[in-house]
Amino acid sequence: MDDEVYKQSEIRAVVLGSDKSLKESVINTILGKNVEFDRFFVDSVSRQGDVNGRKIILINTPSWWQVFGVQDSPEVLKNELVCSVFLCPPGPQVFLPVIDLSSSFSDEDRISFEDHMSLFGESIWSHTLLIFTQTSSQKLKCVEEQGDDVQQILQKCGGRYHVLDITNIEDGVQELLMKMDGVVAANNNMYFDPCQDQLIEIQRKRNNNKTKSEARKRMMEDKTTDLRKTRSSEERVVVLLGWIVSGKTSVGNMIFNDDIFKMGKTKTCTSHSGDVDDRKITVMDTPGCWKYVSSKFNPGFVRTAILECIKQSECSGYPHAMVLVIPADTAFKEEQKRVVEEYMAIFGQDVWRHTIVLFTWGDRFPDIELHIESEGEALQWLIDKCWNRYHVFDNSNRENGHQVKQLLQKIDEMVEENCSFRLDAGRASVTQPYNDLVLKLLREEFKGRLSRMKRKMGKTEPEALDAESNNSMKTPLMFSDDENLTELIKLIKREVSRWEVIEMDEFLNMSQNSDTLCDDKVLGWLHRCEEYSSGYETSS
Repeated sequence: MDDEVYKQSEIRAVVLGSDKSLKESVINTILGKNVEFDRFFVDSVSRQGDVNGRKIILINTPSWWQVFGVQDSPEVLKNELVCSVFLCPPGPQVFLPVIDLSSSFSDEDRISFEDHMSLFGESIWSHTLLIFTQTSSQKLKCVEEQGDDVQQILQKCGGRYHVLDITNIEDGVQELLMKMDGVVAANNNMYFDPCQDQLIEIQRKRNNNKTKSEARKRMMEDKTTDLRKTRSSEERVVVLLGWIVSGKTSVGNMIFNDDIFKMGKTKTCTSHSGDVDDRKITVMDTPGCWKYVSSKFNPGFVRTAILECIKQSECSGYPHAMVLVIPADTAFKEEQKRVVEEYMAIFGQDVWRHTIVLFTWGDRFPDIELHIESEGEALQWLIDKCWNRYHVFDNSNRENGHQVKQLLQKIDEMVEENCSFRLDAGRASVTQPYNDLVLKLLREEFKGRLSRMKRKMGKTEPEALDAESNNSMKTPLMFSDDENLTELIKLIKREVSRWEVIEMDEFLNMSQNSDTLCDDKVLGWLHRCEEYSSGYETSS
């Protein structure tokens, strides 16, 4: 094809990566204008414009958590990610994964990157051009001097990359377009074909899940209409349960629209009573359990604090509702089902009649019903177990009193259907042994992760972090079952990695939402992180 003729054709590209704002910056830089983006976490959106007389179509895709494996991304996100290729028919010519050159890129980052890219199939790599971003004020190593994990990604992409200065719109865009042309030419001017059996099947499942979610949504809307007739002025006692860093404490603060509960690691049961919607509400915040590691490995203080919380509430008239807090932006699979089932078993089987699932981070999901239908049997089991009672909180809008009012209405309805919850004394008396080895593993992993977080912030000298790496946990010499130990170590790494990503995400949000990030905020955040990394002491 003649070069001049080709330059008049359109370019269709899919932009990928874990950093939502960075991808948006790349799209704005290429198109030369500030494009408004959807605020939701899981939508793929098409943006287009004319650049030097050529039509450029860019698809912005859902962002996965940076070091989460593909198994930890929710199904609705993975489906939407893959189905992005159908938004630029007949198909994208180029894939543009975005990597921040100023951030470290570890083996966890690489594995997460490769796993999410593999959702499209192996043929994606021949259409891929890596985008490394930087700003003109940064003095960074050149790409060839980056670590082994970056080089492995480059090798899979055939060595194709472009460094884009996102602070200088005039610089580099024309060169980038020429490199995109080169990718198209290298594929004999053929686009990435979305009509592959694997991709078509994912699209079919997504469409089927959308149909099911609409039916579930209509059922919930009918129920919400009935809820409006439910209005009680009676006091309610609510117990918050759930994983660590699931947003339990934030939920308590949102209910009262005030900073009542201290953010950070909850070691004991804390409670607060106040007026909400012209009635007295008591909320009890409890220590969290793990998402991946079996509840039998929970520290002793977790079980003790939760049971004391229930007994304390019984003295004031029994808890009216157990609110099980589940983040909506992460996977809920069979392993999470087992953990939750073990965790809730300490209350007895009757607890499910008094439990409502509260999804947090609903601001990232426009359609929680689609998440429920897409995630599959494990999450649907949980919803069914709770008699189809669930609610969603938008954590980004604490002043949204309507979502709190709706939660209280759903609790009122549950109270009308049941008596108040009473603890199963037989189950509560069952003790669980806790292995000191698990505490040591947790302490080592938290210590390594905290060091890496400080390094990212420039708070620690690199030479002080020689021991810090993704393999920070040292394998103990003795354990009854080496195979079980290996699996346990993997679970703990996933657990603490999840904590690290969520905490770093909060720090980045603080940075982006403040012109001047004061030391007090940084120190407060660091202190909270250090509280998590400490506190796992052995019984000896």
